[in-house]
Amino acid sequence: MKVFRSFRIPNVFLNSVIAIGNFDGVHIGHQKVIRQAIKISKKKSKVGVLTFEPHPKCFFRKDFFFFRLSPFKVKYLLLKQMGVDFMLNIKFNSTLVSVKPIDFIEDILIKKLNVSHVVTGFDFVFGNKQSGNVNTMNSYSKKTSNFLFTEVPELKIKENEISSSQIRKNLRNGNLKKANKMLSRNWQIISRVISGEKKARQIGFKTANMKIKDYCDLYYGVYYVNVEILNSNFKKTLKGIANYGVKPTFDKNEPLLEVHLFDFEKNIYGKKLKVDFIKLIRKEKKFESIEKLKDQIIKDINTIKNDRFF
Repeated sequence: MKVFRSFRIPNVFLNSVIAIGNFDGVHIGHQKVIRQAIKISKKKSKVGVLTFEPHPKCFFRKDFFFFRLSPFKVKYLLLKQMGVDFMLNIKFNSTLVSVKPIDFIEDILIKKLNVSHVVTGFDFVFGNKQSGNVNTMNSYSKKTSNFLFTEVPELKIKENEISSSQIRKNLRNGNLKKANKMLSRNWQIISRVISGEKKARQIGFKTANMKIKDYCDLYYGVYYVNVEILNSNFKKTLKGIANYGVKPTFDKNEPLLEVHLFDFEKNIYGKKLKVDFIKLIRKEKKFESIEKLKDQIIKDINTIKNDRFF
């Protein structure tokens, strides 16, 4: 899959079917939009995805209420696996914010991309002050016939909304199972292993430590995880237990992800790990003593190893 950082693209990608949206998380609602674009193309034209970096919500809001569900690399791999031919990953800045809806359609979609068919979700908005929406796009398409337009209706699970914001809410509240169902896969993070205080090693459990606060706002708890060591000759997926939180037993206050890998002793400091969150085991808690913490960790490991997912 080709990636372009501007609207200047080779002629072979012009006159394509393009799905537009940020698609953070590429959840099942997003997948429905993208699959519709692929279906429309029927292999007679290229299929592209037009998306933006940073996420518009990150641009407008600097607080930590928002967090990304999928960094660029993860999004890229997911779109590639779906069969998308190319991705327009456009920088979202003040210039793009000021573009009027009609200019976005005529100057970008028509003149620069020569798009044949646009596909979006039902809640798609665009242009200055988000003044353009699916009605704007549909009306222009029918009036001019310069391109076709398809709006994909909302997708729900038992009347529950499927959205990136709902997935974030579930992750914050410890509803990992619901979040993973909406994503149609296990939620994951990619981060580099840093040197820690080796507290876990002192009680018999070597851990890989990762700071992920800037990446997520995950529920403080103990999780069953699968781990891959990226850019490494070690290709096997490893199973393990992870704690995300502030380690209240040790009176810490900075969130940290600690992962203990089962049956693995190699040095992986500085390595990037992809951590898939499979199941929440329990809420993080403060223990009266280190020995009681150790006993609980052993129980947690046994819980995971006896789980049908293991």
